[in-house]
Amino acid sequence: MDDLAREYPVLTRDRQAMADLVRSALGPLTTARGGAQPLLDTLTAYFDSGCVAAEAARRLTLSVRALTYRLERIHKLTGANPADPAHRYTLQTAVIGARLLDWPAKEI
Repeated sequence: MDDLAREYPVLTRDRQAMADLVRSALGPLTTARGGAQPLLDTLTAYFDSGCVAAEAARRLTLSVRALTYRLERIHKLTGANPADPAHRYTLQTAVIGARLLDWPAKEI
């Protein structure tokens, strides 16, 4: 986490604002069967792979179909489409914030 905090210092300045973003953007993932963590891991792999589904699926040892199903589920739960550039920034920032705040393992 310290490396992540050094990489994104602006995001660590206002912890409350980041917590609010994580709750509002990613909070609905907690209602998913299996909890938020698998879907958060999916978003992390997807964004870390440059939004290339095949690469993200390889990183998670999933089929591409399973990965795209998870992305569709995320869209359905949050209302934000990870493949849409208009939604991607908010989701990606929230994912980084979740990692910084150790969410969902810790209550924020």
